[in-house]
Amino acid sequence: MINDKKAAAIIAEYNPFHNGHLYHIEQTRKLTNADYVVILMSGNFVQRGEPAIIDRYLRAEAAIKSGADAVFELPITVSTGSAETFANGSVSLAEKLGIVDYLSFGAETEDISELLKCSRMLSEKNHNAGIALYMSEGLTYPEARDAYLRENGYEKEADLLRTSNNILGIAYLNRIHTKGYKLTPIAVNRASVLHDGALELSADSHIASAKAIRGELRNNSGTLVEKYIPDATKASLKSAVSYIKNDDFSEVLFYRLGEIILKNDKKTAISLLSEYSDISKDMAGRIYKLFGKAASYSEFAAALWSKNYTYSRIDRVLYHILAGITKRLINDNEQFDLCPYIRPLAIKRSSIELLNEIGKFAKKNNFHLITRLGDIKDIKNKTVIETFNSTRFMTALYSQISYTGYGVRTYDEDREHFILRL
Repeated sequence: MINDKKAAAIIAEYNPFHNGHLYHIEQTRKLTNADYVVILMSGNFVQRGEPAIIDRYLRAEAAIKSGADAVFELPITVSTGSAETFANGSVSLAEKLGIVDYLSFGAETEDISELLKCSRMLSEKNHNAGIALYMSEGLTYPEARDAYLRENGYEKEADLLRTSNNILGIAYLNRIHTKGYKLTPIAVNRASVLHDGALELSADSHIASAKAIRGELRNNSGTLVEKYIPDATKASLKSAVSYIKNDDFSEVLFYRLGEIILKNDKKTAISLLSEYSDISKDMAGRIYKLFGKAASYSEFAAALWSKNYTYSRIDRVLYHILAGITKRLINDNEQFDLCPYIRPLAIKRSSIELLNEIGKFAKKNNFHLITRLGDIKDIKNKTVIETFNSTRFMTALYSQISYTGYGVRTYDEDREHFILRL
């Protein structure tokens, strides 16, 4: 709370910002009566394991122009993490801001009591051994968890955990519960969507999934998108012109893998690959075996697929290799509850007191608030510096590909304001 004013936080990717996200912000204000809504947003790489379709500053600007008061960036260690890492690091950031009263998230149900019940069931009893038994029979983790829960009488919980938004929402609740954070969770029932299918100009709904919108932008003319996005995003898409994709990173990925595989013997190379976050020994072996046998990023990722690994996980680990995100770095970040610094991207001029209060709270609690590039020089902790530099490196790589591949310059925080004020 800030001077008797309430603040709500939303964890998001806005890839891109669409009418469903606008609805979420509006409903959050309505349900909480919050004076401020702050967004905790993935930067240029997202949890699905791919580059965001447009630059983080354009997405942050669209959110501010659509009703948000401030946007803070999730470190790449969080934004490209597993669902658990993403949830834990994001909720940690909400707590670190020191001004957040409510955590609002989208779900397939607005009955927060059912989500809380499922969260308590998952966090208060260790189910890993039981789930592992089903995985040993060849099931993927989601399939094994579903089978285990239903076998043990948790049918309702299994139903809740079949949708991605519920899964993330329950993960947020787990973190709030286990850490004792003083955040009041709010579940906003998702507006009806056209799921992930093709967009339809004649459809009654003006809500579509981000995946469907991305597909239309990348694969078709994009003319069907306008009815599903607010004016702020229309301006952002016109500014972007290009829509970056995984295959744009093919050459740099193969160069990075070549540095590891071709300069070491097989045992050493597999050992080095196994050091990266989310990479098992088996996956490291598959990467080693298949290196040099694919012509593009997408072809390589498809070759790596097996029943044990989802496509999203494969994409995430390839970006972990590019970004230098190791298991050690993730473990080192545990001392900061997975979020080692606070990084504002954009803020309304009329809401500047938010940043002032966050600064006071951060200083009091020895949190690292980075509002300009010079702030990193005053930080002594190596983990904070390494995490920030990994995020900044991948941002620079994204910007370089945007310019060299499509002739589009992204927002230059070295020459312009580090924080976009609107």
